[in-house]
Amino acid sequence: MRFSDLVMKRWFACFLLCVALASCSDSHGDGRKNPAESADSESAPVIVLDSLREGMMRIIPNGASSAYSLGIHEVTCSEFDKIAKDEDWYFALDCANDKLPVTNVSYYDVVLFANAYSRLFGYDSVYAYHRPFFNAKGHCINLEGLEVRSDVEGFRLPTEAEWVMAASQSWNPEKYSWNSTNSNFELHEPCAFPDSIGFCDLAGNALELTNDWFGSLEKVVKGGMMVQAPSEMNLNTRGDVYPVTPSTLSGYIGFRLAFGKIPEATGLDEQNGVATNYMKMKAFSSDVREKVGTYHSKLAFRNNVTGNLVYIDYDGRSPGAIEIFDTVQVFHPDISPDGSKVAFCTGMEGVDGPSSVYVRNLDANGGGLVKLDVEKAVIPRWHVSEGGDTSIVFVDDASDNSDDAEFLARGTWIVPFSNGKFGQAKKLMDGAYHSGVSQSLNRAVSGARRLRVHVNGKDDVWYNGEQACNASLSKDGLNQTLFLDFGGSTGRAFASDKYGVHERLLVADSSGKMVRAIPAPKGFSFDHSEWVNRDNLAVVSLVNVQGEHAKLALVNVLDSSVTELVEGGDLWHPNMWVMPKNTFGNKDLDLDSAGLYWDPIYQGGERSASLKMRMFWDERDSLEVIAVGTSRTERGFDPTQISKSALNFGYVGGNIWAALYLMDNYFIPHAKNLKYLIVEISYDLMHNSKASRMQFAFGQAPGYFYDRNHNFWRNGLPQSFVRFVDANVCYTGADSLNYVNMRGLLMLEPNCWSDEPEIKYDTVMQTSWQKNYDNSVDSLTAFIDSTQNKGFKIIGLVYPQSPGYANTGSFGRHGTKRSQALKTAAYFDSLAQVYPHFIMVDENKFGMHDYTDDMANDCDHLSFVGAKHLSSRLDSLIKTLEK
Repeated sequence: MRFSDLVMKRWFACFLLCVALASCSDSHGDGRKNPAESADSESAPVIVLDSLREGMMRIIPNGASSAYSLGIHEVTCSEFDKIAKDEDWYFALDCANDKLPVTNVSYYDVVLFANAYSRLFGYDSVYAYHRPFFNAKGHCINLEGLEVRSDVEGFRLPTEAEWVMAASQSWNPEKYSWNSTNSNFELHEPCAFPDSIGFCDLAGNALELTNDWFGSLEKVVKGGMMVQAPSEMNLNTRGDVYPVTPSTLSGYIGFRLAFGKIPEATGLDEQNGVATNYMKMKAFSSDVREKVGTYHSKLAFRNNVTGNLVYIDYDGRSPGAIEIFDTVQVFHPDISPDGSKVAFCTGMEGVDGPSSVYVRNLDANGGGLVKLDVEKAVIPRWHVSEGGDTSIVFVDDASDNSDDAEFLARGTWIVPFSNGKFGQAKKLMDGAYHSGVSQSLNRAVSGARRLRVHVNGKDDVWYNGEQACNASLSKDGLNQTLFLDFGGSTGRAFASDKYGVHERLLVADSSGKMVRAIPAPKGFSFDHSEWVNRDNLAVVSLVNVQGEHAKLALVNVLDSSVTELVEGGDLWHPNMWVMPKNTFGNKDLDLDSAGLYWDPIYQGGERSASLKMRMFWDERDSLEVIAVGTSRTERGFDPTQISKSALNFGYVGGNIWAALYLMDNYFIPHAKNLKYLIVEISYDLMHNSKASRMQFAFGQAPGYFYDRNHNFWRNGLPQSFVRFVDANVCYTGADSLNYVNMRGLLMLEPNCWSDEPEIKYDTVMQTSWQKNYDNSVDSLTAFIDSTQNKGFKIIGLVYPQSPGYANTGSFGRHGTKRSQALKTAAYFDSLAQVYPHFIMVDENKFGMHDYTDDMANDCDHLSFVGAKHLSSRLDSLIKTLEK
């Protein structure tokens, strides 16, 4: 669960509605150009110097919101070092001047700093977390289990609404900011331009992190920066042109601290609705992986407060427990063998009454809901035959099984399930064996009052006929039975101990002989015991002395260890799925490496690149056109306008080095029908370093390492490799809309080019940049030379940018002198004369292009209108080349 200030978010939403004006979008995020005016005197907050906290202003809102304090200026390098130097996570800052704002720190670095700041002054830590993870340079790139403790009064990042409340009182970037007109594109010491309230650099200088999230993966950043024109700095802008993830390190993103409780904070669910029942994670991805052997595991259970299904995906991408709000009551969920769906019923074990069985997708939307059309069905359990056919086993009654005649008058049934539909149900055996059926269907178990076992057509009662419940038949072929008892004589004799109801988790072997008795943790008893589909592991509910199912836990029956997974109000019927080692029939591939093109812990890789990798592998045999490049390609090339099978492989963070890596190791070896490679040529990005950009793009995700260690599968893909990719790179509903349906194009709305386009770096190239620039040109030349006889053509594409750059000394947004770019353009034109398979297409023409404002999203990215226009031209070129 994430925490956020719901009241302040609503205030901010109203604020935006009040101040929004229709005009061109700025080049950073989703905001509109609108320098907001100060609130009127009746609603304006009281802002005074904080007499208790040096360097802060105290802000007292006019209303119900609590008072808080905000730093007068951004935290400087010297201030950061002073606090951080004694911390065990300390890393050396790269600051040209100790008095400059600190940048190149991740959101997680800032969290650790804020906690250290709180401790120094005797306050409690606002941020709690389970485990930190650091990169090779010492930066924190993940805080597993991060929680913002909104009721703690300490130092922290400001919420977006708090930041806006302070900034809106004297917002005037023309007057109070370091910007592109006066900064020389460099950071400056704070407080050269204090505003009329007393704050410094809320506009300009460094872009500032806040406590809030922009979607589920990005951080909200505010204030504009030193390379922007004053007119581009807006109160309602929320992001940078590139995604700011919590692990992002950027030379222009810094922060200032706030102090105080976050008022009226509310837990939010995955869809940003108010959570009705807060659940706290007790174990996280890395913990669970240590226990089950892979990140590919999921936990599903019933929230007995709401009756809804809840699940946790331990692959590291999900924020925690996700509840699927529905009108259908959920009991006894069971996750499908592939982990993608969940079956459940509306009745429960031991209780007679109506019940239906349903199946739905196991994702945040819970779509694909289908109902089994039978009169009564209880406690579904997935079954895979030796031939691989998937079915669901259920019973027509799961009430008391004590009476032989009544029990055997009921039945155990099986129904095929494929392609999201049920088949025709048929009866397996007499007797309602709802606690599991073996793969061979010759053994079944029931455990509601008596421990009953069906073996080869014969019904038997085990455990000396004593009361037992919550039985479960193991899924490993050993046919062990897990169950609970009521502290009876048989169990006590085996355990050599007196214990109470459900205070031992008992295991019987295939013959009924007792082999394990695991004690419950002190102060708890067990309930709802179920085997995991991994040897010797089970999941249970832990019941406290008040009778509340307060926690769910993982139990290792060999060493009797109990690992708490999640706690909440009343958690029932846990079911845990772990991806089998022989998934897709290939035991040789590593589940946590093959096709894993994102990192479940660090999450610093490019998510969109991982989606494109899946799309590539899925369609590699049919692809004829692949466009590769940066966000300009991602947003500017529309494959649906190409008459051949095409894929957009552009993504944020890409560059010429990433393009060469992908083309050499993936596209050329595996796209057998490739006819055209469209390679983005951006002169203002050629100064990027090979090491830094390649490390950023491919240096963290295990899948790229795995491919490299297997020579990128040039001798042929292993069996089922693509299915591993599909399992490891999952599409969300948003992915399908944003990428898959458009074959990799990220569609952006039309805005305008901007008359004063941003120049991110000075046009005077540094010495090291010139070397990188030359290396980029030389490497692309070598690639062109090496592909003369490969059977495909290369189209070097220059995407259009704002015509306003023609009035500057810069080629585009990221600098590079126009004179340098002109020389390089002439060079590539000459290459096109030498190499027949290389064609240059310059759609920028150094600003003299015909792309109108509605074709632009910002100063260097096309809207979907511009993407369609550009791609239609490319298709015409391709058709001409075909002739």
